[in-house]
Amino acid sequence: MPHKKIVLAVDDMPENLTIMRSMLTDYFDVRLAKSSKMALSLLDELKVDLILLDIEMPGMSGFEFLKRLVDRKSINKNTPVIFVTSHADKKLFAEAVNAGAKAYLLKPVTSETLYTKIDAVIGMPEEKINPIEDKLKSLTSVVAAGNSDRAESIVKELVSLAKDQHVQNSFYVEDIERFIKNFEYERAIIRIKEYLDYLTLGKR
Repeated sequence: MPHKKIVLAVDDMPENLTIMRSMLTDYFDVRLAKSSKMALSLLDELKVDLILLDIEMPGMSGFEFLKRLVDRKSINKNTPVIFVTSHADKKLFAEAVNAGAKAYLLKPVTSETLYTKIDAVIGMPEEKINPIEDKLKSLTSVVAAGNSDRAESIVKELVSLAKDQHVQNSFYVEDIERFIKNFEYERAIIRIKEYLDYLTLGKR
């Protein structure tokens, strides 16, 4: 499976972050930050491929955030930014361009418009990447290596994904979780493979 590019969405409104995640999670590794301060802390540790940035946020605006990101010589200082805002002011658009934004989107954002802009900036994957399939493949290598702490962490993410997506045949996830907790790694790997085969069949 190809490496999923990482997209960071920064917005002080939780509902906007939820919308962004639902639109992008099939294609990208989506990270969320509800403030500029939180985003800066995250970007000190994580290299991302794209930042979707709100302009008006309490404490630190999108413009100030972008300036601090560059001034701090962050590993992400050259990461492309798409501003996402509810303001259609031409002066604001010009300011965004001058600040280095690659694109400017108006809320509410449709998935088609978002995908088009992202495709122009970093490229959209040709196919959707099932996040559950992605976790299962990561879990296979981690379990094979005997990394129990990491395996339990990925299983928690897998269980959460299954609940969020109201996954059918959730007994696969339940079995995998139980085997990992009981350190029955061989049985876990067999069950993971069976689940991956089931998901692959569903694509045909």
